[in-house]
Amino acid sequence: MTIQSLRLSLTIAVFAGMALVGMRAFADKGGLDVFIGRWDLRVQILQPERKVLNYSETYEWALDRKFVRGHTGRKPDGTEDIVFGTYDARVDGYPFWIFSSSGSYTYLPPGSFDARRRAMDWKSPAEWDIAYRSRCLFPDARTRRCTLIMKNWKGKVLLEQEWTAVRRDD
Repeated sequence: MTIQSLRLSLTIAVFAGMALVGMRAFADKGGLDVFIGRWDLRVQILQPERKVLNYSETYEWALDRKFVRGHTGRKPDGTEDIVFGTYDARVDGYPFWIFSSSGSYTYLPPGSFDARRRAMDWKSPAEWDIAYRSRCLFPDARTRRCTLIMKNWKGKVLLEQEWTAVRRDD
């Protein structure tokens, strides 16, 4: 394969990938709207080391209401996060990307939203080395209660936390 054909192949692959990604974001079916607003969080880390964190976060619509963009305030450890979420109609789910100022990032494969129960659930694919399960319940318009558990491939808990978010009136 010549350098020119390799460049052409890579260019086609990049543009094809961009086209596929561009077709994935569709109008929200209700699972994103529940995140919109300013929230005060109380996070209880249960494992590996117990501690409580308090900080705020804001979610707003972005890019013609095809995405939500979230941003935390400065957390007690000095970091902050940026979050993006969308609705992927091909799989009828809600993927999220979380980026931290620490340099780490997390991709949550599409979660499912049950509008009747007002619940969003995420679960890692079986083939991943890290297993996680997370759920957010929205019992009313002002409250979000979430849980997360993450384990390594041996089943050892790496992170377990629960948090409550209360929507601000401002």
